[in-house]
Amino acid sequence: MKIYLLILCLFAKVIYSEVNFIDRIAIIVDEGIIMESQLNDALENTITNFKASGDTLPPEDILFNKVAERLIMDEILLQKADRFGIRISDQELNESLNLFAEQDGLTLQEFRKKIEESNNSFKDFREAMKKEMILRRVQSGLVGPKIIISDQELQNYINSAEGLSLISIEYKINQILLKSNAANNEENIVKATKIIEEIKNNLSFLEAIEKYSDLYDGDTNGNLGWRLKSEVPSLFIEHISRMNKNDVHGPIKSGAGIHIIELEDIKGETIKTEPQSLVQHILIKESEIRSEKQAEDLINSLYERANNGEEIEILARVYSDDPGSKLDGGKLDWAPSGVYDKKFEEVMNDSKINILSKPFKSSFGWHVLKVLDRREKNISDDLLKDKAYGILFQRKYREQLQNTLEEIRSEAFVDIKISS
Repeated sequence: MKIYLLILCLFAKVIYSEVNFIDRIAIIVDEGIIMESQLNDALENTITNFKASGDTLPPEDILFNKVAERLIMDEILLQKADRFGIRISDQELNESLNLFAEQDGLTLQEFRKKIEESNNSFKDFREAMKKEMILRRVQSGLVGPKIIISDQELQNYINSAEGLSLISIEYKINQILLKSNAANNEENIVKATKIIEEIKNNLSFLEAIEKYSDLYDGDTNGNLGWRLKSEVPSLFIEHISRMNKNDVHGPIKSGAGIHIIELEDIKGETIKTEPQSLVQHILIKESEIRSEKQAEDLINSLYERANNGEEIEILARVYSDDPGSKLDGGKLDWAPSGVYDKKFEEVMNDSKINILSKPFKSSFGWHVLKVLDRREKNISDDLLKDKAYGILFQRKYREQLQNTLEEIRSEAFVDIKISS
């Protein structure tokens, strides 16, 4: 039934007697026309859909006007699509047809057979879907650029009751507080930095709390425990959102003093992490003044020099052909899988931390690389922002689409030659 109704929505076969029916222009729309047969097809299709759904048909004149307006708007958009050069390739169309069939658990051949068994034309269905794809694309092109969502608007939505309902992440937060005043504030900042170094050198956070925190009294330690994101103090939330499990961050200033926080654990259905690598490399390209053999010889020479004790950071600044990392000693930003060239990523994933790789060639040229560190990055906050952005975008899109369609309709020349 789902397939059948959708087919009816996209096209309908109405048979006319060649003797009794002579087609004529029904509506002129700018440089285009809508024939009476097209209008009759659309009316018949709409009536069939009303009957199939059990809904009451509107009066004849209202139905005629609604159908005519839909055809007029489609014609306006199709003319714009033609002017903009919007095309749907056979590959795109076939991919959409395959996805459409898969939604009903069918192969494309089974789907085609289903349509033809309903006495409908698969060719007509294919053309109707192509038209629908063009209409959506031209609408997106007209409306999308008009939609602006500011960072503040996004954050306000995330912090709203509706936004907070999108996420169920809970954080278990421990803290150390060094109570401060104007006289000892700077002294406690230095002290907090030293405490963090001790924690990095295997002092447990709980031991550090007992040893240093002014909130520790033997019975309580001032820790926040499990908190929903909405319950985390605003002082900490910006930092917590960027931290991974077991990360320690500080010093953080407040009116009470200097804080050090630990994200002991995270839980929630929307938790998602991705592996990331921090890499340093040297790139040597062939060029008009350097042959491929010379590029290979140079990277081999740099590899030997680095293995003999020269700093890869200095070698990268002098020799690397990667302008994005050259000045930073060949250091790249933290990156997940799928960002780099296939060969580069293969070598990166196979490399041990702080071990220089042997020279290898990617699509960019010759490299040596060193993996400086790896981590599992919590990207739940990024996913939340993406989800919130999508919700706001769709809301604004629907509003703006209606305004845009009304605007371009008012600008079009339309002459309706026949009436209901």
